[in-house]
Amino acid sequence: MPSPHARPSPSPRTADVAHLPSGVPDAVLVERAREHDRGAESLLYRRHAGALLAMSGRMLRNSHLAEDTVQDAFVRAFERLHQLKDASMFRSWLLSILVSLVKKRLRRQRLLTWVGLEALTDVSLEQQAASHLDVEARLALKLLDQKLKELPAAHALAWSLRYVEGEKLEDVATAMKKSLATTKRYIAAAEQHLRAQVAMEIP
Repeated sequence: MPSPHARPSPSPRTADVAHLPSGVPDAVLVERAREHDRGAESLLYRRHAGALLAMSGRMLRNSHLAEDTVQDAFVRAFERLHQLKDASMFRSWLLSILVSLVKKRLRRQRLLTWVGLEALTDVSLEQQAASHLDVEARLALKLLDQKLKELPAAHALAWSLRYVEGEKLEDVATAMKKSLATTKRYIAAAEQHLRAQVAMEIP
């Protein structure tokens, strides 16, 4: 995908950016994207979209919804690049936008379930598990999946970001737009519920 956000016309530097080494820092690409350089946008998208798509798929349990959410996150990010104070923090900032969108979609899914119009899901932790896991481990993952859905969305998100996605605690707090203390409380509450309900080792 060339760019998730349409621009009226490409920058003259687009071709130069497209041929920059793959290791060019995010900060450089962000500064160029602020000048409406579509090539820089494209590189930022290709660098981060895959990981965010996998992450949102695990949190939303719906691959199509996850794709839409990631697209929306990039569109918002490119529209609001002027709000990013530190260009080197692009990934953390983008993650916070994604998590905000995920929380909204989770609330909508729960509302649909409450009124009897349950949102369709096509992804589960059990399906995402490594193929070598035995039946007992897969059953535990299936139960874990169910119990995560019972948690308040913020608690489930914080726990998933920390232990499923492996994000640092500080980055989870930033993504959730909560204090470190509040984030720890969310994770602890989720962990307590899951340990009481699921007979498997939880980090």
